[in-house]
Amino acid sequence: MWRFFDLVAPSKNFSPDTPNMEFPFSVKPDKKLSLQDVIDITRDKYQGTPFDPAAGLRGGPFTNPNYHPRPVRAGDKTYNTPRTISVNRAEYTTVTQSRSWLPNAIGGIVWLAFGAQDTACYMPLYAGITEIPHSFSIGDHWVFNRESARWAFDYVDFHALVAYSHAIQDIQKAQDKWEKTAIERVPSIDISAKELYKQDPKLAINFLTDYCLNNANKVIDAWWELGDQLLVKYNHLSIYDTKSRGRSNLPYPGWWVEEIVKYHKLEPRKER
Repeated sequence: MWRFFDLVAPSKNFSPDTPNMEFPFSVKPDKKLSLQDVIDITRDKYQGTPFDPAAGLRGGPFTNPNYHPRPVRAGDKTYNTPRTISVNRAEYTTVTQSRSWLPNAIGGIVWLAFGAQDTACYMPLYAGITEIPHSFSIGDHWVFNRESARWAFDYVDFHALVAYSHAIQDIQKAQDKWEKTAIERVPSIDISAKELYKQDPKLAINFLTDYCLNNANKVIDAWWELGDQLLVKYNHLSIYDTKSRGRSNLPYPGWWVEEIVKYHKLEPRKER
């Protein structure tokens, strides 16, 4: 709650140490929030705050914010870890748009993302659609299945854990291509659907259903392909360039190497 208020109304200068979490019921944002702003909030992990779970040793050499999502025990004591807005064990997330100036079938959009928000992709589902991808109905935590949409996103998330600071950049490029493009396309889809709705509501509903199905299936295919690409690119903790067919070692940050040397009391090798 503190982080949400901190993001949308930083001018209020709320403190995370507010006694008894006595925050107001609601606040007016400092500026009007866009759909992209709200989606970005769902992905927040306290970046740039003292609670950043990727900072220091907790995030490892590749600043992974997902290593410690739950309290940890050391000896007979339990230590809390930051509870971020974006959690790596999320099953799905929705962001809902309600636009009263449009017919109900067009005015409502549910943006759905399967799995962890930071590595997933939000897909638009208009309120009037009469069908969803069959892959949405398939899913078993214990059985990997390429026919299941949710596994496509977990597949990418799993490979991102290997070299997070590098892999998340690849994922964000894919999000820009599929998610950001879908957001930018909404006004034109609305216009087309509204014109069809005037002729016959069924035409608009069929149009929106076809669009949502087509977009979602393309995103799912793209995420399966992305997962395969991450597996190859960061295989064996290296960086494989498939175009040049060259390989380089993943660069470890200097501070991490120094901590390893200190902890294990390593001796430098003798130079010949």
